[in-house]
Amino acid sequence: MRKLSFGIISYAHPHALRFASVIAGGKRTKLVAISGDGSNSDVARAEAKKYGARFYRNYEALLRDENVEAVYVAIETYRHKEIAIRAAEEGKHILLEKPIALNLKDADEVIRAAKKAGVRLMLPFNPRFTDPLRKAKEMIDAGEIGALEYIQTISENVKPPIFLQGLDMSWFLDVRKSGGGGFMDTAPHGVDSLLWLTGDVPKKVYADIGSKIYGFPVDDIGTAVLEFKKGVLAVLTAGWGNPRGYSYGIEIKYYLVGREGFLDVRTAYPDFTVYQDRAEKIYWDRPDVRGIVNSFTEAVLKDREIPITGEDAKKNLAIILAAYESSRKGRTVKPRL
Repeated sequence: MRKLSFGIISYAHPHALRFASVIAGGKRTKLVAISGDGSNSDVARAEAKKYGARFYRNYEALLRDENVEAVYVAIETYRHKEIAIRAAEEGKHILLEKPIALNLKDADEVIRAAKKAGVRLMLPFNPRFTDPLRKAKEMIDAGEIGALEYIQTISENVKPPIFLQGLDMSWFLDVRKSGGGGFMDTAPHGVDSLLWLTGDVPKKVYADIGSKIYGFPVDDIGTAVLEFKKGVLAVLTAGWGNPRGYSYGIEIKYYLVGREGFLDVRTAYPDFTVYQDRAEKIYWDRPDVRGIVNSFTEAVLKDREIPITGEDAKKNLAIILAAYESSRKGRTVKPRL
């Protein structure tokens, strides 16, 4: 069976740990190389040893490896454009962490580079790959709850990444590197799911985003109200709202209201709770990352369409940036779609 050979560029983003595990253990994928660019180079080196992958000190050396066919890029956001363009120029297919770039101009450059090189470019937005939301999408599309009218979602609420032990996530607190704080980090997942569930785009965004909990130099949480063109109203809360002792590492909830029914997704991830000296949530299955990697791999190996394109990611970023603009100006903003 033909397998797609992956390289991972950087362990700056904590998602690299989970993606490495899935890629290394996949039926159609193999992890052949890891580079130590950006934060957590020591972790990248240890992971390369763990999975028997070649370790490169920088991504340029990894991109010159002829055995690498595709790359998962998990470096600091401000370097997304630089590395994605170079990966495209070297003919590597690209699974790029969100957001696609810091601004829409850079996003356009990444998209153009991938198209010019004829390589696949995909962004990993997790919620649409979870089983409860996939079922909800099927029911909505089948008209089982009538016309969709209203969505309220917490997607995602997580512990601040700087609380992660053994990883240096300080770059998340530097807006020049991250583009924003908790809302920029987590809201793209929620925005993608809203676009996917509605099959529509918002015409207006109103948001309140700020450093409300921890006193970070960047925002930690925000709420946005999105008015979609076809009439759906959505309320999205996202950020780093969970304290150190909270039993949920990640929290995603959806209330989907139609004219003839109501879908209540209490958690998008199957879990159970362990009660001992403290409560701890254990997630026994994460089909989302596996689904992302599999769909990307199938698209590359079988020449199929990517489910989440660079254009989708640019649209997503435009909505996130509109939310930040709305919060700064204190008024409704029209996304630059």
